[in-house]
Amino acid sequence: MPLSRDVANSYPAAGPDAPVLEEWYADLVVGYHLPPPYGDRLVTADDLTELDLGHRQLRRTAAGNLAGQLERVEVHGLPPVFTLSFDGVEATLLTSDDVWSSLAEQVEGEVVVGAPARDVMFVTGSESQAGLEKVHRACERVFFAGHENLLSRHLLVWRQGGWESL
Repeated sequence: MPLSRDVANSYPAAGPDAPVLEEWYADLVVGYHLPPPYGDRLVTADDLTELDLGHRQLRRTAAGNLAGQLERVEVHGLPPVFTLSFDGVEATLLTSDDVWSSLAEQVEGEVVVGAPARDVMFVTGSESQAGLEKVHRACERVFFAGHENLLSRHLLVWRQGGWESL
């Protein structure tokens, strides 16, 4: 699950209760979420020990879990801007190559996303000036409103199988 660097910095940086976090793109890091019955929280170093998992295994397990749930992704809207729905954790979709490969055929140019909050995802194409402007304005509105779980004002472009800041 992507987190803003500000949120990530609010957690302990070391020790058994420190969440397992990985540097990612722009101003985002990735954390791994444990659902109930484990407390609805981020995976910690202690959890890795208890579950006998390494970082690489954790990443593979998380990717497999996400891949198994992708049929629940919903695309809303019409070009030049789409929104995605995914049970309140839309930003998690940023970690799935399959989602962006399939959406690439529906936009003008490269896929560009705005993920201003964990549960808000806007999608457009790099060659749609109107779409880029709408996504940028929509992201700014989410930040201005002080939405819960803010992530990033930066737009990201899907290029050669990975994200880059636009």
